[in-house]
Amino acid sequence: MQRMAGTHEKIFGLDLMRATAGIMVMLSHTGHLVAQHWPSFPNVPHVDWVGLFFVLSGFLIGGILLDSLTTQAPATLRFADFMQRRWLRTLPNYFLFLVLNILLVFFGQAPGMLSHATAAYAVFMQNFHLPLDLSFWESWSLAVEEWFYLLFPLITFFLAARAGIRSERSFLVACALFILLPVAGRLTVMHHVEDDTTRALWVQKLVITRLDAPGMGMLAALIARRWPAQWLRVRWPALLSGLAALLLFSKLHYPDAPCFMVIGLESTCALAMALLLPLLSSWHSAGPINAPMRGLSLITYALYLVHLPMLYLLGKFVPDPSAGKCAMHYALFIAGCITMATLIYRYWERPFMRLRDPLGRWLALRWSRS
Repeated sequence: MQRMAGTHEKIFGLDLMRATAGIMVMLSHTGHLVAQHWPSFPNVPHVDWVGLFFVLSGFLIGGILLDSLTTQAPATLRFADFMQRRWLRTLPNYFLFLVLNILLVFFGQAPGMLSHATAAYAVFMQNFHLPLDLSFWESWSLAVEEWFYLLFPLITFFLAARAGIRSERSFLVACALFILLPVAGRLTVMHHVEDDTTRALWVQKLVITRLDAPGMGMLAALIARRWPAQWLRVRWPALLSGLAALLLFSKLHYPDAPCFMVIGLESTCALAMALLLPLLSSWHSAGPINAPMRGLSLITYALYLVHLPMLYLLGKFVPDPSAGKCAMHYALFIAGCITMATLIYRYWERPFMRLRDPLGRWLALRWSRS
């Protein structure tokens, strides 16, 4: 069976988008280490950088899924191949850090608690429709991604294979469901939200309320595939509109517009982020910085998972009465996070990813024999 590869694997703009999101998440989680000397660090607009991951993920996976829908292989085989590729990309790192975070909490090296409910983390139910705020808090976004990886292709392949809907239309129906149903989900949890803190728990970090962000990326992938000339033509006005909207939304807090902050903000931000894609997806090269940006992009997933355990273990060594020493310690800390992420990518993540093609061929062979 031919490998179902994406069409956006080596584009500088998309690598820049992923790497920027990863670096900004790390800086926002660790900036307090230097707050003694630079209280506003990192001094950038408050943007939902994880949402940027979601939209980009939807766009990239959308290209892969659209390629898959055009092949002649049976729907069940295409779905199985799609899922094994996603799982070999995401699950090894997730379970490695799930175990690590449990050990850190157990031995008192990380904040949080353990209980019988910790088992929910093993099946990505820690934040499906209720917030389970025990530990390994960064895993909320991975649960959103995993449910997206499972449900979107499941709906798309089912509609195409069982309901007789043409592939592109089944894809579009799935996009509509993923964009609209989270709005209904946010309506159902609205009574729990009283301020920015409860909004983060009940709106920003639940699976049922955040699937519209990858859904928006999926819709962008379909538009880029269906109308490529128009996609390129609007790239500059779309970029400027998206950046202006994100800058405007970054200044909002729950008391400013309670209903909008609960019901509409996540979808509107996702749309603004999707507007960045026409330009970024067409920015193929930046000359000599292609390679370092590509390298940083490849380790972003590991960096997202490693920076908080590093913070728990080593963060106490960063603050210093001397601003110079504090800056040096922080730079060494960031370099350590990047180094650890590189090692994890090279010696843990990538070996599992190399199994995807052989497993895909094995699945195709088993299917043909059955």
